Amino acid sequence: MEEDNQSFADGFTLALETVNEWVESFYSLLPNIIAGAFIITIFLVIAFVARLVTRNYFARRARIDLGRILSNISFWTFVIFGIIIGLTIIMPSLKPGNLFASMGVGSLAIGFVFKDILQNWLSGLLILLRMPFRRGDQIIVGEAEGTVIRIDPRATILRTYDGRDIVVPNSTVYSTNVTIHTSQPQRRVEMNLTVGYNYDIRVITKIIENSLEQVEEILKDPVPQVLCWELGSTSLGIKVRWWIDSERSEEVISRARAVQAIKEAFDANDIDPTDPQLVYYHEAKDGDEILGEDGKSVPKKPDITEHTVEQGPPPPEFKTSANDPEAEQPKLDDKSKTMLSD
Repeated sequence: MEEDNQSFADGFTLALETVNEWVESFYSLLPNIIAGAFIITIFLVIAFVARLVTRNYFARRARIDLGRILSNISFWTFVIFGIIIGLTIIMPSLKPGNLFASMGVGSLAIGFVFKDILQNWLSGLLILLRMPFRRGDQIIVGEAEGTVIRIDPRATILRTYDGRDIVVPNSTVYSTNVTIHTSQPQRRVEMNLTVGYNYDIRVITKIIENSLEQVEEILKDPVPQVLCWELGSTSLGIKVRWWIDSERSEEVISRARAVQAIKEAFDANDIDPTDPQLVYYHEAKDGDEILGEDGKSVPKKPDITEHTVEQGPPPPEFKTSANDPEAEQPKLDDKSKTMLSD
C-alpha cells in the first residue's frame, strides 16, 4: 500500500514539474509570442489594405473581375508571409527554409488533390489578363450561349436568353472555341429565300431592297445586299444580308421586321415566294391554261417584267425591355485596357 502511494506521489510530482516547465517556457517565450502576434497583426492589416487598394485600382480601370482575383491573391500572399515571419519569431528554432520546403511538399500534394480547382483558377486569371470577352458580352461556349454576367475565379457565369444561368468552368472556356457576338459594334445577319424563275429577278431585288429600307434596325452603312446565290432545279436561291448593332435583340427584331416587310411587299405585288418544286404543274403553250398533276387548272403566275413595284406597309414596331437578357448589357470591363498587349 505504501509502495502504491509512493508511486502516485512520484507521478504527481513529475506531472507538476512538467507543467512548471511548460509555464516557465511560456513565460520565457511570451515576449516572442507577443512580438510574433504583433507582426502577424501588422501583416493582416497590410493584407486588408492591399486587397482594398488592388480592388479599387482595377475598378477605376474598369477591370472589376480581374481586380477581384488579384486582390484575393495579394491578401493571401501577405497573410501567409506574415504567419511565416510570426512563427519564426515565436519559435526561433524554426527555419524559414525548412518551413518553405515542407510547404512545397504539402503544396504538391494539395495540387494533386485540387488539380481541377487550380486549373480553373489559373484559366480564369489568364482569361481576365487577356480578356477576350468581358461582362455584358454575348458569347457561345460549346453548347452554352448567353450574356456574360461575371467571371469568377472558378467559372464564367452566363445568363441565357431565356433567363437561366449557366456555370461554365474556366478551363473549358480557355480551351474551347468561343464565339463572341458583341466583340465588334456591328455584325451581319443573313437570310435565304427562293423565288420562281418566271419572275423578273431585278424586280424581285428591288422589292426586297425597298422592304429592308423600312426597317430602322438595319444599318444603312454597310448597305444591305440582295444576292442571287444559287441556281436550283426549279427556283432561284437568293441570299439577303444586312448589318445590325451586335446585340442579339437587334438580330431578332430586324429579322422579324424584315421577313414581315418582304412578305407584305410580295403580297402587294402579287408574288408567290413559294418554292415551285413544292407545286407540280405542266406549262402549256403561250395562251393556254396551266394544268396541275390532277388535271385541274392552276392560275398562271403574273408577268411582272414591266410591273411597277408596289411599296408594302411599314413593318410593325417591336420593343425590347432593358431587363431582357437579349438586350444590350453595359460592358463593365474596358477591353482596351488589358494588361497584356498583343
